[in-house]
Amino acid sequence: MAQRVIFRETAVQAYQRGTAKDIVPRLTRRPVIVCLWLLLAVLIATAAVAWSVRVPAYVGAQGTILSDGARAGPGGGTTDAALFLPADQSAHVRAGQPVHARIGSSDLPASGAVSRVEPGMIGPDTARAEYGFEPAAGTVRQPWTVVIVRLEQSLPPAAYDGSSLTARVEAGSQRLLTLFPGLGSSAGGAS
Repeated sequence: MAQRVIFRETAVQAYQRGTAKDIVPRLTRRPVIVCLWLLLAVLIATAAVAWSVRVPAYVGAQGTILSDGARAGPGGGTTDAALFLPADQSAHVRAGQPVHARIGSSDLPASGAVSRVEPGMIGPDTARAEYGFEPAAGTVRQPWTVVIVRLEQSLPPAAYDGSSLTARVEAGSQRLLTLFPGLGSSAGGAS
């Protein structure tokens, strides 16, 4: 029996052309692709904003409220405090920078500004003798730079002289992007 082709020759050629082409299946729909591009644009815009926005950088310190006779600056009705900063952190502190403090165990908030930065460094024994400063338990005994702060609130001397305080001195600013882990050194530090 003779071989008989049941398909037309044009149909066989069309089939062969169809199998020769690479067909890529469409795995995602058009709205998903549009949403992914929008997400990428939002991420790039967020990174640009985080690069341009600057936030305050603070230096933490411990200190004590000065009594009237303990080297406080002139000025009636104001309260002065002495803050003790480690030597490596005191380089960024200048007169006029804002200070936010919490006084004693009552956690009374106080704010003020740096009045002056004392030249040189002092040791723990000098801090105790001249300013009556006793560091909190667990604090490393190290040399400090003394920063005199004028508080905006006038505190009654009988109640607050010699009280301890914890403070944050605003010592410049840094890019918001530096707060993300791993990006601190590459994104530009504090200024």
